[in-house]
Amino acid sequence: MAKVILKDINKVYSNGFHAVHDVNIDINDREFVILVGPSGCGKSTTLRMIAGLEEISSGDLYIDEKRVNDVHPKDRDIAMVFQNYALYPHMSIYENMAFGLKMRKVPKDEIDKRVKEAAQILHIENLLSRKPKQLSGGQRQRVALGRAIVRNPKVFLFDEPLSNLDAKLRGTMRVEIARLHNQLQATMIYVTHDQIEAMTLGDKVVVMKDGYIQQMDTPMNLYGNPVNKFVAGFMGTPPMNFQNVTIKGNVAEGSGIKITLTDAQMAKLKAYDGKQVSAGFRPENLHIGGESQSTTTGTIEVVETLGSEIILYVSLNGENRIVVKTTPGFNFKLNDKITLNINAEKCHFFDNEETVHPSGKVENICIV
Repeated sequence: MAKVILKDINKVYSNGFHAVHDVNIDINDREFVILVGPSGCGKSTTLRMIAGLEEISSGDLYIDEKRVNDVHPKDRDIAMVFQNYALYPHMSIYENMAFGLKMRKVPKDEIDKRVKEAAQILHIENLLSRKPKQLSGGQRQRVALGRAIVRNPKVFLFDEPLSNLDAKLRGTMRVEIARLHNQLQATMIYVTHDQIEAMTLGDKVVVMKDGYIQQMDTPMNLYGNPVNKFVAGFMGTPPMNFQNVTIKGNVAEGSGIKITLTDAQMAKLKAYDGKQVSAGFRPENLHIGGESQSTTTGTIEVVETLGSEIILYVSLNGENRIVVKTTPGFNFKLNDKITLNINAEKCHFFDNEETVHPSGKVENICIV
């Protein structure tokens, strides 16, 4: 396997559109790195530059300490798994998995050995004689993974491989890919717009927006310590709640919300006294009833019962809305008025004024 380094990588198209801005990522040997973000953020373009399917406008790309900007895709020793599986419909599953090795003139007995080993890893030994049209979506995705495995590449690249599967199958395949990474101990780079995939699969997650890296860290650090409002709102299901509040000494107030600040929060927010900022708190950090110095009240508009948890959509003063995640045990009804206690220690506060960096990156920074 190999280390992958992206150094000041940019992609500018002929029409002048700057799709990727100064991307710097160090991907260690055997590391599983996720590129995540909304459509158009530059994640797939970045992956395609690593694969050699897009030309790098400027910057340097290294695979296994070798600069590969001008190296042909087939000579980069990478294997890519696509969203649409890209299987040959007229070939059997065995032939699909063996095709790349045949093109590289690998001996027949070695091809047979590799295909059968990969099929065993993926539990598709009984499918090798079938055609792709005879397989389910999950089975086709396993074949696409097998075709990559037989190559024994330095780096595996995944371009939204689970987006065509239904929700249940996506969950199953996430587990399979995680198991595959542990078994192969391979360097893997994975693109997705699904933050659940990012949180559950990645050793390191790179959050992108508008072609810029917003934050790069472990999943839990991204979740617990976002650097800006975009990352805070993107990572987490349901998303973080945001409400405008005014800082008044040791209290943040607004729209029926009152948050009593901790000493650490007061120290960071001292310069914002009398100013409006955005308070962010996650749905699971709101608790129903009880005594607290940080509260709000609202009316239940929607109740989603999910078995192990309940999601409440609550209207504050008939205007702003927040989402609450709680456990079963309460008898909620539409239009019920409830008091919510806010876990102040888990609150984040964001500058409402956008910070524009010299690079062109724009963000609402996390103050605390």
